Amino acid sequence: MTLIAAAGIDTYPVVFGDLLISGPERPGSAADISLAGAVTSVFPPGSDWSILGLNQKVVLLGDNCVIAWAGNVVFARRVIAGLRALASQAPLSLPIVEKYLAELDPTMKDQDSFVGWVRDGEVFHQFWYRADIAEGALFGRVSAGGSAATDFVMLASQISGGSWNAPGQALAGLELAISSMLSATSLLLRAELSSQNNLLQYFGGGYEIATIIGDKFAKVGGIAFVFWMAHGTDGEVVLSGPWLVLKQDYADDFLLLRVLRMRPGNVSTDPPLIDEDRHVVAPFGSTVDAERANSISWPGMEATFTCHVVLVHSPNDITVFNRIDYSESRTPKSISFSLEDRHISFAVNRQFADELTQSVRAGSAEW
Repeated sequence: MTLIAAAGIDTYPVVFGDLLISGPERPGSAADISLAGAVTSVFPPGSDWSILGLNQKVVLLGDNCVIAWAGNVVFARRVIAGLRALASQAPLSLPIVEKYLAELDPTMKDQDSFVGWVRDGEVFHQFWYRADIAEGALFGRVSAGGSAATDFVMLASQISGGSWNAPGQALAGLELAISSMLSATSLLLRAELSSQNNLLQYFGGGYEIATIIGDKFAKVGGIAFVFWMAHGTDGEVVLSGPWLVLKQDYADDFLLLRVLRMRPGNVSTDPPLIDEDRHVVAPFGSTVDAERANSISWPGMEATFTCHVVLVHSPNDITVFNRIDYSESRTPKSISFSLEDRHISFAVNRQFADELTQSVRAGSAEW
């Protein structure tokens, strides 16, 4: 599946986009996805379909405009290039964007969807092209595109500000907007797990979030997803993990994905082994060469927003619970990381793990 969405949360305009693109098999390609690892076993040679890779679907068109695309990547490049050319002449406005989208090549225009926001003075205008539209209490008007658009619109009414690891702190403004979109990822994850479809129907490659930060649109970095497992029966919850950590940040316009995967030690008494992967995703319409990738200074695993995602297995269902640890200084209380002899390790705060277990137990339906 693919998904782009635009919404307004507590006066903050937000654009959201996944990273995966799927298409016809390319001979010799070795597909690798940040959350799933190598997927060649899912699409063996001759399957006619493969995950082509990761691509930024959220694009900044100047300080006052952000757009997200879904669909045919070749056509999307042409559309984005045209909007960039207009933006280079003068700041984009709602009439300019709507006129441009209305005049797209009629032989190609039905292959793509676009959603976004443009700022005119102090007023924000939402725009869309071939998108599903809905109204909600939290988001106001939601526009969504891509094969997962209908699912997202249906799930939007269930999205809340998320459960924060900050007792007594009232959430508002930018923090609430980002928290709500992180909460949305948990619902999308539950939807894909419940569907039991193959990887072509999955979201799982990661997400980008853009919103207004200061006086301009920008993408949100400093986000980490920590994935746990929980098994419940007879009212009891057993928490295990974390089994995967995904950190995303930016170096200029390059998206940096750093992934830690845990696997069992050589014997049952050994601590888990940690495998690390790094992905550099170039800005849309460009590429990243080896020299540029090797010159990037990678930030640590600590994040401003650490979203703990718990997959809760009960006898009859899989549910998803999240808890967000917010730290403006990137020193989360829930988890810490260390580097020794070029090997990374982490430690989970024991009190946080206990509270997470209690929260999952309290929030779960009857087993």
